[in-house]
Amino acid sequence: MRVFRTAVSLVLAFTLGAVASAAGAQQPLELGFEVGEAGGLPADWFVGTEGWTARLTETRATAGKRSLELAPGEGAAEAGSVMRWLPADGWANLSVRLSARVQVVGGGRAQMWLRVDNKDGSMGALDNMAGRAIVAGDWQDATVEVDVTADAQALAFGFLAFDRATVFVDDVVLRPAGRARPVQGPTPPAPLSPRGLQNVAAASRLLGYLRFFHPAKALVDLKAWDHFAVALVEVAEPAADAADLAQRLQSFVRPFAPTVQVWAGGAEAVPPAVPMPEGATHRWSWLHQGAGTVSGHRGVYQSRMEKKVLRAGEAAAGGPDDGVADLGGGVSCRVRHQVPGTAKATLPAAPLPDGWTPRELPVLTAAHRSTRLAAVALAWGVFQHFYPYFDVVDTDWAAALPEALTAAATDADASAFLHTLRRLVARLHDGHGHVGKAAAQPKDFLPVAVAWAGQELVVVGKCSEVGDAARIGDVVVAIDGRPVALCYEQLAQEISAATDGWRRHRSEGAFVEDLPTADPVLLELRHPDGALAEVKLPRRRERPADARPKRPGNGSELAPGIVYFDLDGAANAALDAALPALQAAAGIVFDMRGYPDEAAVRVMELLLTEAGTSARWIVPDVRKPDRQEVEWRESGRWRLRPRKPHLAAKIAFLTDGRAISYAESIMGVVETYAFGAIVGAPTAGTNGNVNPFELPGGFTVSWTGMKVLKHDGGRHHGVGIAPTVPVVPTAAGIAAGRDEVLERAVATLQQQLGR
Repeated sequence: MRVFRTAVSLVLAFTLGAVASAAGAQQPLELGFEVGEAGGLPADWFVGTEGWTARLTETRATAGKRSLELAPGEGAAEAGSVMRWLPADGWANLSVRLSARVQVVGGGRAQMWLRVDNKDGSMGALDNMAGRAIVAGDWQDATVEVDVTADAQALAFGFLAFDRATVFVDDVVLRPAGRARPVQGPTPPAPLSPRGLQNVAAASRLLGYLRFFHPAKALVDLKAWDHFAVALVEVAEPAADAADLAQRLQSFVRPFAPTVQVWAGGAEAVPPAVPMPEGATHRWSWLHQGAGTVSGHRGVYQSRMEKKVLRAGEAAAGGPDDGVADLGGGVSCRVRHQVPGTAKATLPAAPLPDGWTPRELPVLTAAHRSTRLAAVALAWGVFQHFYPYFDVVDTDWAAALPEALTAAATDADASAFLHTLRRLVARLHDGHGHVGKAAAQPKDFLPVAVAWAGQELVVVGKCSEVGDAARIGDVVVAIDGRPVALCYEQLAQEISAATDGWRRHRSEGAFVEDLPTADPVLLELRHPDGALAEVKLPRRRERPADARPKRPGNGSELAPGIVYFDLDGAANAALDAALPALQAAAGIVFDMRGYPDEAAVRVMELLLTEAGTSARWIVPDVRKPDRQEVEWRESGRWRLRPRKPHLAAKIAFLTDGRAISYAESIMGVVETYAFGAIVGAPTAGTNGNVNPFELPGGFTVSWTGMKVLKHDGGRHHGVGIAPTVPVVPTAAGIAAGRDEVLERAVATLQQQLGR
């Protein structure tokens, strides 16, 4: 029998970072808000987003008399931030914890964050409460923690408000929380052998079954799933054949789940089940309402253990075929979904082995090959068991696993691995699908902003240094000698989208920041007069801004009797200010080319003449792996009621591929209740609550965790809301400073009004 490394020896096998300072060397810092003039910004804090304000206020507090209020102003962006810096002196080699009391008012959410900035300009660590945001309600405790390395220069921390929420903050304390955890050392990239690929893929499938569907106490108590995944792929990869792989997996899993069985062969070779222990009074199993465990039980996504009292003669576990599955590589497993237990715990009693608490284990980094493989395994498993749209998207998800593992094994660094993860998530065709890494933010950009006009990529902005070399309205024909169509094809491989409209919208930013180009970049342009030109432009550190004319002001008259209102980011205060003009209008253009705010729901109710509802949001109830026997439960459907004053004007809504999620909830109401013309292009075809999670190495993944159907039960994903008046902007229109979609909406209303 082979002997495998225990958790303790596994930790010792990592390359450890130096730990020098004692936790008591630095005293806690009380960062309350009792000093300073009420109504002003506290000393050393600053607002990081235009249109937002932060001030000391005495209206709410939990410690002392004052708190800090972060609030959006008129026209502010959807998200706002307030932050400050501290020198890292004295905090090196410590684990640092930032705590506060936070209250969110008026909807939306908030996140506290703490970041380490290194002396070389890189980011050392970040905890931004991804997946555990604070939502509206009473005061709540918030805590983030990072490790400060020896080369740290500064600590940056602050608070983020999303969806234009107003956020109050109090009782902020920065304190040492022990010595910094050691850091996993790098390992060289190396390709997986054909047998090694089968082994790691089999381990990846087993990982998902154990993590989500086997309720043994040790697995339920395990918090270090990232490290478990790393150890599992390291145990599996060297296996010489199926028998060796089965024995390795069985030996590794046994201390955590004594009744799990792994064997060489298929279902026909299934061994006798492990005898069930005596004394069982209950049967335990997981119920996942969406993938609750991966997001920290966020909103509608919850996971819980179900305990059923056994009746006389009732089996204490599932039947003989319960949990039998083919892992690939010539290996199968029995991972029971139902296990015996008492009212307090599962049986047999198998506590979590020593050495598996997160603070006992090193920080994982994407510079380590096994961590990259484990991250792929973890991500693939979440989607394999919980992604709700595999029935309508065209993808081979089984093939996506070996492809991603193969790339991860040879990725040179975290940046290369980021692209691997993005290609994996793009296979979902989910407009919410995205992979980010705070330490991998782009450092330079193309010096021009671009937007699609049909199939043509058009210059819509530029850095000042570009001058007349590129003009607004120029069509980009090629970049570094590559036709734009090929460049788009390259970028599209890493953009998760359910529709081409959303993919092209996302690609507009990707052309500027993600497309690999020379420096200076060579652009082939076609000017509005048809002349071709080649220009070389150096990349720039600043992102170029969109220079197209701003949208009209809310309440402004576009033509006699026709009034405009922009719902992109509009709060109720903006609607109140424009309401007199909207009431008096014969025709109204509502602009939904973007992401709305609270005013959008109110507009729906001002247009309704009878009670209405939103689209159908349904959450999967999952008890078995591989999306077997999923039940769907409707959750949180809006109930809309008419409001006064009723807007009786002729209506036109502008929309296009950038309208996603909440914007499509609004446009679905517009479509169902036929409020007016829908002018522009189809929406993004992606709706439903996002369910983000984190992967080892500092990657954050977002995706859609529920299914959304149209009001009549029809498909929304990949379909979206179609325009009744299709309009495609043109390069000539952009060059002339025209908004052709808005122009068509005005013309449509004029025709309806007989003007």
